[in-house]
Amino acid sequence: MSGTLVGLIQRVIVCVLVSGSASSAAHAEPWSAVLRTSSPEDEALEGRIRGQISDLPLVLKVDPGPEPGPDAAEQWRAVVALAEHHQARAVIWFSHTPRALVIHIAEPATRRMLVRRLQHQEPPTTLSRSATAETAALVVRSALKALDARLPVGEPVEVALEPEVPPPPTPLPPPAPLPPQNREASPWTLAVGWQASLDGNSPRGQQGLQLGLGWERGWLRARVLLLASLPAHLTDEYTRVSLSRHAASVVVDASPLSTERFRLGAGLGVGVAGFLRSTESLAPAAEASPPRLTPTPYASPELSARWRTGPVALETSVAVDVLAGVPTLTYQRAQSVVVRNRLWGVQPRLGLALVLGSP
Repeated sequence: MSGTLVGLIQRVIVCVLVSGSASSAAHAEPWSAVLRTSSPEDEALEGRIRGQISDLPLVLKVDPGPEPGPDAAEQWRAVVALAEHHQARAVIWFSHTPRALVIHIAEPATRRMLVRRLQHQEPPTTLSRSATAETAALVVRSALKALDARLPVGEPVEVALEPEVPPPPTPLPPPAPLPPQNREASPWTLAVGWQASLDGNSPRGQQGLQLGLGWERGWLRARVLLLASLPAHLTDEYTRVSLSRHAASVVVDASPLSTERFRLGAGLGVGVAGFLRSTESLAPAAEASPPRLTPTPYASPELSARWRTGPVALETSVAVDVLAGVPTLTYQRAQSVVVRNRLWGVQPRLGLALVLGSP
């Protein structure tokens, strides 16, 4: 008899233990909620929510896409479709306004929805927005914890749905294409073109090649310009003078107006110009002087306009070179010096070039 009683007690204990284990396993069985993200702010909130619900028996699924529609019936249809598609008990999404963050948590099975509005601090700061996001994550945790305990959350949703026409499932958006792995655009440019300057005596001015190496970032640009002119011939009854103007300068300019295709620049350059002249005698009374190079520093305010099509751009520039000193061409007659040509100290210059490079 005592053996039978002991066996009976053992069977009762085993049944209680098995029942308790089953109840605990059933209680700990995970369930699902879906989070609809429609902005980078929502994606940041996702991380905070995951941190708050890590101790809940909950699987949080993320579904990128637009917010459910503003119309009540359309909004609820979208919520039901999201829940059915992900086999989720709850649907979570956010609405953003300049002054507030609105939290929506819906449970389609009970036709209830919780809406909480969190006001932003005025004026908003990074710290206040972080505090608002953390508060939103806590609100979501509290609601999901209540749902886990089978408690009612929010208010009943009074929306009439047509049962005979089931709402279509929300299509999943196509995966976003991966951004192209482009290398950063080089800030360097190369310009090749033609330039002409007026010296006050050459009939067609000083014309020749223009080369430029530039560095450009945003609205600022720096360039090194090399100018080489073809000889201009100044002829009178005594001599023929071949005169050419060469220069090297550094130009820094800023852009008050810049778009993807058009750039307007204004800047200042400083450099050194060299006037190379050689003389040929045309009369016995005139004696030709040997070739001579006369260097002179100069400064030049400059305006430029550039039109770009792809990697090639067309740029025109207008500058005024203010020279510290220019050569004066003279004759030596007996004991006197006669001025033959006097060059301008301020010389306008026009340039036209093709610009190769990324900026």
